Amino acid sequence: MKKVWSMFMLLAVCLVACTNIDDLEDDVDALKKRVTALETQVRDINSNTEALRELYNEGTFITNIEEKSDSYTLTLSNGKTVNLYIKNDNNLLCPIIGIDSEGYWTVLYNKNETPERLTVNGQPVKANGESGKTPTFNVDSEGYWQVSYDEGKNYEYIYKEGTTDKVSATGDGSAPAEDKNFKSVTVENNELVLVLAGEDAPTIRIPIISDFECSFAAEDLEQIQEFSAGETKEFTMTMRGVKNTMITAPEGWSAKFSKKAGKENVLIVTAPASSAKMMTRATADNSTDIAILATSGKYAMIAKIQVSIKNRTDYKADFDHGKDITIGGITINNQIYSDADIQILDATDADVALDTYFSATMSKPVILFLTGTAHNFTTTGVKSISNDVIIIGRYDDEQVTLRPINCWKSCKGKLLFKNIKIDLSDLNGGSNAGYFINNAGVISKGDFTDICIDNCLIANVLKPIYYDAAQKTYFGIDNISVQDTRIEVNAIKIALINIYKGFNLGDYKTFNFKNNIVYSQTPQEGVQILNWATGNIPLSDGVLSAEIINNTFVNMIGSNIFFRYQKGTSLTISKNIFDVSPEAEFGSYYYSFLESCTPQIDVTDNIVYGLTKNWNYYHTSSLVKEPTSGNNITKHATAPITQYDYVNGIFTLASDVAGYGATIE
Repeated sequence: MKKVWSMFMLLAVCLVACTNIDDLEDDVDALKKRVTALETQVRDINSNTEALRELYNEGTFITNIEEKSDSYTLTLSNGKTVNLYIKNDNNLLCPIIGIDSEGYWTVLYNKNETPERLTVNGQPVKANGESGKTPTFNVDSEGYWQVSYDEGKNYEYIYKEGTTDKVSATGDGSAPAEDKNFKSVTVENNELVLVLAGEDAPTIRIPIISDFECSFAAEDLEQIQEFSAGETKEFTMTMRGVKNTMITAPEGWSAKFSKKAGKENVLIVTAPASSAKMMTRATADNSTDIAILATSGKYAMIAKIQVSIKNRTDYKADFDHGKDITIGGITINNQIYSDADIQILDATDADVALDTYFSATMSKPVILFLTGTAHNFTTTGVKSISNDVIIIGRYDDEQVTLRPINCWKSCKGKLLFKNIKIDLSDLNGGSNAGYFINNAGVISKGDFTDICIDNCLIANVLKPIYYDAAQKTYFGIDNISVQDTRIEVNAIKIALINIYKGFNLGDYKTFNFKNNIVYSQTPQEGVQILNWATGNIPLSDGVLSAEIINNTFVNMIGSNIFFRYQKGTSLTISKNIFDVSPEAEFGSYYYSFLESCTPQIDVTDNIVYGLTKNWNYYHTSSLVKEPTSGNNITKHATAPITQYDYVNGIFTLASDVAGYGATIE
């Protein structure tokens, strides 16, 4: 729709603020009185200039109008909201901003003068199009007008045409005589009618189409909408009188209206999957627009939001570029693993079997970078690990799913996990088949050195995650580390790390369990973090150094002792939160050493809550009894957790337990 007023200079606007009010206040008394007025006028002129540019765009119409005491707030068909300020201070020299018939900005400083074009480096400035700029006005500390064409970054003085005389904002009565920029502003027959001030000023008519709107909520427009890879979000839109729509989205993105009854105005947006083939430059580098073209008869409008994929870490790219990747304190990079078999595997379209990457005779390390959340990565029969195996979820903003059906035997090397969801739902069989990792294949001391689980989710734990098969010829593992991991337990009387009745206890050197969330929707009795039981006479005594620090345990009851072992060198249980229902009829114990030893003990700085019976530092059968001051632990007076999200494993901690528990994002 063409505007009949586009060939005239338009929109008388009054001015706006000073950049340095302190200087003005030090000036003459007359200037002091105008400080507030200048602030208001600078605001007004810049707002009106922006409004003029928006109204100048061909096809623009008004979807809503709100009249205020000194202004009109207009909601436009492009989703923007602008303000027209209509009053003027007669004591100020206020530029009258307009657009001429060729689309150039003009300015008039005295109603008796001829409008002149605003220029940059001697060249006139367009109001729209690719080269279009919107001027921003300002008043300096001495009361002179300045103009910027780069959104206020740089200002230059305005000079009277053909002179080097600066234009004053506090003129000598040369300002237009009217007290408003408009002779009248009315609404007539669904049009906003603006009669501009000045002789021979044109009348502007802008349609008001109040029964036609397609717009996002204001809060959705204020910032770029960030998505994780593959994430879906819903946006409830305002839709009135829309007959047809056409949606455009960047490559790899999906945007469509819901087909559910009552949700027809809900736009469903899905970010591209993290597969490398989907990550085009359009989606990976910058934010992009999702736009909806809505039509109703001869009218049309476009509603847009900006979307982007969150900044993400690509571990494969980091590896390729020689960066270190740390997994449970162990560093890997392409120098250390220059001879590794490196694979990128994608479960976007179907399940992916990993069986071929395991054997009892692995000639080189294996590093698997996994992506794709639509399906699972699987293993079927019993798998042997005879070299370093490193499994990493490629992108830090998604966790792929590993779903083994049978156990993995730790024969030789290391087993490292990072950013993986390990779903143990299928591991509930008898014998060793029910245990995810066991040492049945370790035939020599020191052959298998590390199990590290870092930034993972271990779902539906029904049997121990690690199990010592308690054979004299099966050797232990130097280091076991679990950190920054959620562990969902769905069974009673279960030991997460079960040394059982292992013989070669001297092989177990360190156990680190830090910043994890271990939880169950219902209280689970007899849950153990690490366990060794009597029954076999060890071939070597325990030398384990164990740290259990800054974890959150929800509905985990240590009725069967959280940490039970033969002998050790040190035990730290610190800064943990243990939260159980107050109705659970159990007692709970931190630790027990089943043979006499003199480890360094630090177990006193934790928060416990719930249970009908006592929380205790050590079990009565323990041959180490510290602290010597007493065994009962004082319960926290109130629940340390304020919100429980068992589906996602997210537990909001109370403000009075800061510094305790896990801090997993």
